[in-house]
Amino acid sequence: MILPKPGRNASLGVMRNLPRRFLLTAAATSLTARMARAGGAKQTPPVKPVIGAVLPLSGSHALAGDECWRGIDLAAAAVNATGGIMGAPVALTQADATDQNNTAAAVNGLITAQHADVLLGTGASALCYPGSAAAELAQTPYIELNASAAGITARGFKFLLRTAPTSAMLAQVAVQTLLTRYKGAKIGLLFNTGAACGAIAGGVLAALNAAKATPVLVIGYPQDVMDLYDPVGRLMRAGVQIVLHAAGGEDALAFFAAMAAQGWRPANILGCGEGYLLTETAAALGQAFDGTQVVGAPFYPASAEAIGGAYAARYGMAPRSPDSLSAYVGAKLVFETLNASGGDPVKLMAALRATNVAPGGLENGWGVAFDGTGQNTRSFVTLQHWRGGQLSTV
Repeated sequence: MILPKPGRNASLGVMRNLPRRFLLTAAATSLTARMARAGGAKQTPPVKPVIGAVLPLSGSHALAGDECWRGIDLAAAAVNATGGIMGAPVALTQADATDQNNTAAAVNGLITAQHADVLLGTGASALCYPGSAAAELAQTPYIELNASAAGITARGFKFLLRTAPTSAMLAQVAVQTLLTRYKGAKIGLLFNTGAACGAIAGGVLAALNAAKATPVLVIGYPQDVMDLYDPVGRLMRAGVQIVLHAAGGEDALAFFAAMAAQGWRPANILGCGEGYLLTETAAALGQAFDGTQVVGAPFYPASAEAIGGAYAARYGMAPRSPDSLSAYVGAKLVFETLNASGGDPVKLMAALRATNVAPGGLENGWGVAFDGTGQNTRSFVTLQHWRGGQLSTV
């Protein structure tokens, strides 16, 4: 290579002696850089996010977990029918969160091994606490679809949102029911001390105290206790007229078994918690369950008739609890927001927080408005009752 004499055109001399291929490559690189700086860089292919579902698919919460999964699955099918996320089917993967001890490991496995960009859960409040904490450490969006314990969204997490109602909302409706429908009645509060039911009971006691309405008897019992003969005997001897029972599936059955064994039943039963929302409980108890009142998320109202039909067509049976519908509307909201955000999970949390859907805008009647803690303030619960194995709003 012959170098030119020093001077203002020295660089031009060097360029004249460079290979033509090098000059073309350099020109293209320079043009690309200028386009990028000007905001005109060629767009990268759209992101195809992976959605991980962390749910109890075995163990004591398996029924709730499976019902939640069915709602997620139906939401994915509905979104896929309209183009999916960025033109691709919703990519779903799942992990079994059997108990509190392995939920964090299930979350970490979804993130590291399955490359999940967004997590949906959880089927149970006790599992949401460790699951959402693990996701927060990994800075991965975690959307809670149905766990109710109020403390879940009281930890200042940045990567956690809950689309479903809280135990405080449940307690408020339960206490309003007690004070308006059963004013002056002798109230007994019976509850298992698990994360969800314990939180409901705490909310109920706080609301009753604020209203200066003291229950005659308050009885808590460990979550795994299956014999409620003694607590029922205490309620009977105290002359309790209405029992508010916060329970899971098995202890709801134990409560009715203990009442039958002692030939006693209060004038009214107001149930809260998973056990009182399951069609399996109604099927097991038959006529004995008729008239039982329940506070919970909407169970397939008329606005969700099409979703109930899709459920029956896909699974060959009717929905088993409101969990599937709650999971459906929450998951569908996530999928649609991801699509509107270009499939970018980094933008998801801000986009969801900015979402404003009026009450009644979701298929189960909820709206969408997240507060500073990440709670959807437009979710709600209703007073319902069982008749002939069917749960309907009062």
